[in-house]
Amino acid sequence: MANLEFPPQYTRAGNTTHTGEVHSIPQDEQFAYGTAGFRFRAEKLPFIVYRCAYLASLRARQLDSAIGVMITASHNPAQDNGVKLVDPSGDMLSSQWEIYATEVINASDADLPKVIRDFEKNFQRSSQSKIARGLIHNAKVVCGIDTRVSGPHLMEAARAGAALFNVKFVDIGVVSTPMLHYSVKSFNEPEFADPTHQGYYDAISGAFKKLYEMTQEPDGSRYQPELIVDCANGVGAPRFRELLKQIPKEMLSVELRNENGELNHGCGADFVKIAQKMPANFNLTPDAAPEPKCASFDGDADRILYFRAKNGCQGGTAELFDGDRIAVLFATYIKEQLDIYTSSKPRNSLKMGIVQTAYANGSSTRFIREHLKIEPIIVPTGVKHLHEAASEFDIGVYFEANGHGTIVFSKHFDSVVRRNASPLVHLRRLHLFSRVINETVGDAFADLLATEIVLRHFGWSMDDWNQKLYQDVPNVQIKVPVADRSIFKTTNAEQTLVKPDGLQKRIDEEVAKYKDSRAFIRPSGTENIVRVYAEADTLENTHRLGKSLEQPFAHFGPTSHPIFPSFFGDSR
Repeated sequence: MANLEFPPQYTRAGNTTHTGEVHSIPQDEQFAYGTAGFRFRAEKLPFIVYRCAYLASLRARQLDSAIGVMITASHNPAQDNGVKLVDPSGDMLSSQWEIYATEVINASDADLPKVIRDFEKNFQRSSQSKIARGLIHNAKVVCGIDTRVSGPHLMEAARAGAALFNVKFVDIGVVSTPMLHYSVKSFNEPEFADPTHQGYYDAISGAFKKLYEMTQEPDGSRYQPELIVDCANGVGAPRFRELLKQIPKEMLSVELRNENGELNHGCGADFVKIAQKMPANFNLTPDAAPEPKCASFDGDADRILYFRAKNGCQGGTAELFDGDRIAVLFATYIKEQLDIYTSSKPRNSLKMGIVQTAYANGSSTRFIREHLKIEPIIVPTGVKHLHEAASEFDIGVYFEANGHGTIVFSKHFDSVVRRNASPLVHLRRLHLFSRVINETVGDAFADLLATEIVLRHFGWSMDDWNQKLYQDVPNVQIKVPVADRSIFKTTNAEQTLVKPDGLQKRIDEEVAKYKDSRAFIRPSGTENIVRVYAEADTLENTHRLGKSLEQPFAHFGPTSHPIFPSFFGDSR
């Protein structure tokens, strides 16, 4: 192996920002690849992106496949940026390769050549790697960026990283994160879609239009096809505008707002979720004409929330239709089709599962269990846990309360529904609905179109959507600073505290005092705090329960700092 030479601007010592300034990174500073990859202030990213792109090129050669590199910091402020890698099927990077990514990024400049040589040698010897057999004709690194000013510079860092071992680099430009995931899957599975912007637009809009044409609104329908979308001043604006060109306005009329201002500032799904306020450039005064149906994307358009002004509230308070409510809406529609299918006693059965975290509103969980007759699967916080659990079903629905979620479909579903041109209406609906959905990852564009189709199918207004499923129970979250979060251990998908001893008993005693109540306490994954989550039948009782659960932590650290009480949980 020839001597490895690294461009100085992409080393720790010479790490050079998009403004041309050298922002050196200490040789011993350590980083960890998380659910969002690596995400920091943009000035830290050049050397990280370069090394991640090298690792993507190694993964691409190992599998002889396209591997994705997405440069985004999602809902973070405009001055941040980040990078994450995408596996061949459009899924998040495998857990083992997250460890490899952490090892490569954490190497000092002096140690990096040896770290890379060792990786190269190990994969050349591996019988499971295609590198040794020279079967790397399809290997490529596919890279996209969002609208941040640091993006183009980091794209060049990625290009240089892929070039270290001469792996083909495909720049797909400014895209939403879901578009990058979709493109990677399309490069590796050409029958899925054309791996271009237009291929993505055509596939999703085409399925939407066909499903629209066969969806008859019921008598007395109150569905309205008008919608205002808060684009978070991010990539959702230009890319969704292009997608909407494929859809006639009589099918869906969309007004885009927050297109060109400061990214995620006072707008976007994360702002609406946390502040529970109308975003910038939406009517905030109670005497103004109410906005019609509204939705909000986050900065990279992988989350969506619906919202409207909350009746009787001052200061632009928003009523949220969050990820829980979207998931239940989708599941209700799918179950209707599956019930018709099952009634015909088919040879091949199809099983649907619904996956939530402990932060899902308790009313949504009860509705799924009692009305849909499905036992929801509860998993620890994090999209990877949700996606993996959903993949165990033929149709796996998962959403976090923050609006990130999708539906995944099994190979069995593919053979029974997608590859079988059935004349039966319910199977055609399932087929087309599965093509509107971006099954690789949560996708604000696809989830919006799917939501509109289902609301039209049921003939529902926002009032109907709110009233005909379930009513959220009040909940509150409290952050409690502690000296050492590592002493707190949980089980049962983070719902039961097993260490320190005795605290779970105290939680159970407090919960028993209130009707329709539940609570759990879990340590943060990133900072020395524990998070208290509490629900009860009234907002007043919810506050009391939450406050009572702060007290056991008094001797573990400083006093607590409560965050917004709400009717909608957030798992951040």
